[in-house]
Amino acid sequence: MTSWKTLAAVAAATVGVLGLSDRVGGRHVRIDVAKDRIAVEIDGKLFTALQADAKARKLYLHPVMTASGKRVTRGFPMDPAPGESTDHEHQRGVWIGAEHVTGGDFWENDPAYDNPRAGTVTLTLVSDVRQGAGEGAFTIAADWIAPASAGGKAVITETRTMTFRAPTAETRTIDIDLRLRANTQVTFDDHHDALLGLRLGTPFEIAKGGRLLNAEGLKEWEKLRGARSAWVDSLATVDGEAVGVAVMDAPTNFRFPTPWHVREYALVFASPFASRDYSPSAPDGSVTLKPGEELKLRYRILIHPAGTDVAAAFKEFAGR
Repeated sequence: MTSWKTLAAVAAATVGVLGLSDRVGGRHVRIDVAKDRIAVEIDGKLFTALQADAKARKLYLHPVMTASGKRVTRGFPMDPAPGESTDHEHQRGVWIGAEHVTGGDFWENDPAYDNPRAGTVTLTLVSDVRQGAGEGAFTIAADWIAPASAGGKAVITETRTMTFRAPTAETRTIDIDLRLRANTQVTFDDHHDALLGLRLGTPFEIAKGGRLLNAEGLKEWEKLRGARSAWVDSLATVDGEAVGVAVMDAPTNFRFPTPWHVREYALVFASPFASRDYSPSAPDGSVTLKPGEELKLRYRILIHPAGTDVAAAFKEFAGR
C-alpha cells in the first residue's frame, strides 16, 4: 500500500510546479503539502493548515487567521495561549465528524480521553492541488475507521475538497465540499455533535464580549441553539481588530437551512442530524446510508472585518 508520506511527497512535487503560476491579478495562494500538514499561505503569510497527525484521531484546520494575521480559532490543546480555556480537548480548530455513527465516535475522540467508542479519521490521499492568484485548493481522501469494539474497519470514505480564497485584501474564505460514502451500512444518530465544528478563540466567548448573529437576526446564543438558519456569524474584537467568522450552509444541502449548535464559549456547529435532540417532540433526525450511498454537503467559512454584509456574501456563495 502506498504510504501517506509517499503521497505527500508526490503532492509536494506537484505544488512546486504550480508555484510558478502568475501572481499578477490577485493575492497569491500557496499550498504547501508536507507530512502530517498541508499549509495554506496567502501572499507569504499563513492563513490556515490542515493538521493530519494520526495521533489526533481527526483532521482539523489549525490555526485559522484573519487577513491581518490574527488567530480566530482557539489554540488549546495544540498551541495554548495565556488565559485560554482548557475544556473539551477534542474541539480542535475546524473539523468534520460525528459523535454517534453505528457504534463509533468520530467527534469526542481525542487521545486524551478514555473512550472505547473512539474512532479515527485517517488521511489517505492528497490530490488536485491548485494554487495561484486569488485562489488555491486541494482534495483529500480519508478513512473513518471504527473502534475495535465496532469492527475496526473503515466504515466511511470521506472525500473533501477545500478551496481557499482571498476575495479582498481584508476577507478570506474556506469552501468545504464534502462527500461521505458508506462502505457498510451506517447510521448517523440524531445528535448535535456533527457535522462541521468550529471552536473559536477566547475573544469570541460571550463572557469576553463575543456576539452572535444569524440570518434571521437572532443574537442570543440560547435562541440560536437548535434554530435553523442559512448562516451564523460570530463577532469579536481580536487584538484590537473587530472581526467576524461566518459559517454558511449551502442551499443544496439536505435539510437546508441546517440547525445550529452554539454555546456561549465560542462554539459553532452545523448539525444537520439534530432534530429530536433539540426538541423531544420533533421527528427523528437520524440518517442511514446503505453501502455505496453518499452524503454530499457544502459549507463556506468567511473570515471578515466588522460591518461586512454577510447576507450579501451568502447570496454570492449560494449562487456558485
